[in-house]
Amino acid sequence: MDKITILWVDDEIDLLKPHIIFLEGKNYQVVTCKSGQDALEEIRARNFDIVFLDENMPGISGLETLTEIKAIDTTLPVVMITKSEEEYIMEEAIGSKIADYLIKPVNPNQILLSLKKN
Repeated sequence: MDKITILWVDDEIDLLKPHIIFLEGKNYQVVTCKSGQDALEEIRARNFDIVFLDENMPGISGLETLTEIKAIDTTLPVVMITKSEEEYIMEEAIGSKIADYLIKPVNPNQILLSLKKN
């Protein structure tokens, strides 16, 4: 069986290194990006099984990136990760057909559960 490939997009990706090491230890392949623009380039260049997407990033926001991802591949599951619990962000993300929604700080088991659900 092929490894599941995750694209993790977060402008503070360095802080998530322990999570990435945890996932790699569980036999997932993790590709990281620090911006929505970089993520879109990665998605156009190769296939991913799931995307973890930070909502609040400089440049194009997570929600804007989500819209672009869905324009490229409507079937790619996207898990929105945010510090914000503002209802309009959740509603907009859910309306854009996200696979899951996690509130920071996330722990490795939340991430694993989200992967297993999707």
